[in-house]
Amino acid sequence: MDERQRVAWLHRRAGFGLHPDALSAAAARGAIAELDRLFDPDAAGVPADPDPWADTDLDPDNGGRRNIVVDWLRHLVATRRPYRSRRTWLLHGWLVSGLGKVPVPEFMVDQLRLYAAAGGGSYPDLLRAVTTDRAMLVYLDGRTSTADAPNENYGRELLELFALGVGNYTEADVLAAANALTGWVVGPRLATARFVPSRHDGSPQTLLGVDGVRDVDSVVDAIVGHPAHPRFVAERIVAELLGDVADPSLGGVVEELAAAYVAADMHLDPVVRRALELGLGGARTPLVVAPVPWLVGALRATAADPRDLGRDGPDRFRAMGQVPMIPPDVSGWPRGIDWFTASSLVARTNLAAAIAAGTAASQPVRVALDDGDLDALAEHLGLVEPFTAATAAAIRGAGDPTESLALALISPENLLS
Repeated sequence: MDERQRVAWLHRRAGFGLHPDALSAAAARGAIAELDRLFDPDAAGVPADPDPWADTDLDPDNGGRRNIVVDWLRHLVATRRPYRSRRTWLLHGWLVSGLGKVPVPEFMVDQLRLYAAAGGGSYPDLLRAVTTDRAMLVYLDGRTSTADAPNENYGRELLELFALGVGNYTEADVLAAANALTGWVVGPRLATARFVPSRHDGSPQTLLGVDGVRDVDSVVDAIVGHPAHPRFVAERIVAELLGDVADPSLGGVVEELAAAYVAADMHLDPVVRRALELGLGGARTPLVVAPVPWLVGALRATAADPRDLGRDGPDRFRAMGQVPMIPPDVSGWPRGIDWFTASSLVARTNLAAAIAAGTAASQPVRVALDDGDLDALAEHLGLVEPFTAATAAAIRGAGDPTESLALALISPENLLS
């Protein structure tokens, strides 16, 4: 890959892609300088993003649930600090909560603010914070877990999905974690979760072979001290940013990132940065772009106004199978070819048509089409490789530039990163 392609790959994996003009400026700075800029935007003089929900009506009786989804999508399109927003999206699909069970929009917003503010730091500290986060306490039933009736939902997912993985804990460990985490309550009028000692089982538990576990801190300490934890985190980051963990071309990458995680005192940003450095060096496999990152990337590349999708935007792309803050279950969204269902592809096609129709003729993607320069169009979309002959023929054979652009947006080349 040339430097522009390296930078395009970096922004598609560590952000949501760039407008062609921004991509040209980034390519002129170079991939390593751009990596620095993504991870330290303050040093690069990049203005801070406004809070996505600063002016959002959070009242659930006044469309608050829909409002917070729409305003977050608009933020993802407009962000000037794409890695921070991309990291928040990553954590939202990892430490999962959802509006399907969390009735108070404010709770979901505060959880995402937590991920934005603390997501690059200590992962154990993040686990501690999310354990007593109001949205998580509602979503995984921690608020109803008492000494008399411990609820195992959060303890199980903490072990399986958040920190260790299947096969690295027992049912006894799940119960021990559940007992130690009892006693937290939350309600609509509580600004933060509250610990009620009378509801807590204070007896010492044995968790993962560690004795004396009895509260949030000791639960998290026992879990992150397990030898499987660093590899679990490394595999999660590889799957999210580099590709198929089992692919031979990524041999040794998981081990290197697990070691980097331990060396960085279990902070996430240094591990993600090292993963991206390895990716720039060739340690990567193709990734299917999930619907929301695809949509955001298409809007950023074309400068189409997301307001053209309307306040009913979530309804219009629900058929793609991915709506922010409404995951299918606690395991988050699927990956890979699971996104290539007929209904999802039809929904993307419809959205691609709407985005193309909203793209001004003066935009670089349209100028390239008008000039018949499909190599330039591929560059403007941030593709790592040019369009194949078959894709180029389909784009050229479309009836008008709007249809041609829509086809480019749903091309196989643009559905892969």
